[in-house]
Amino acid sequence: MNRAFSKVFISEEGVDFGIIRKATLPFPSELEGAKVLAEDESGNYFIEVNEAVYFWDHETSETEFLASSLDNFISGCAEPETVELKPDQVESVWVDPAFAKKFGIKAKP
Repeated sequence: MNRAFSKVFISEEGVDFGIIRKATLPFPSELEGAKVLAEDESGNYFIEVNEAVYFWDHETSETEFLASSLDNFISGCAEPETVELKPDQVESVWVDPAFAKKFGIKAKP
């Protein structure tokens, strides 16, 4: 599974799921009994049920089929597309206060 970390899963329809990272406890109670494989940066999970891989949406608790096996899931993972913004395209950003402090920047918590 480590081969999928920091990548996105791209469905056959071209939809990106991810960025995939190691899942950390505690898991939502709705996932009790599921094999949690990984999570994404938004609090969603990639789970394995009967050898198939599903995406679990933390806002709706709904699952979406992604791949028939872990190997097929990993095969569908790719590097995320690089997005470059010009300064005038950025309206706002959130910066971790601990990170900002390292650079002498005061950030809102």
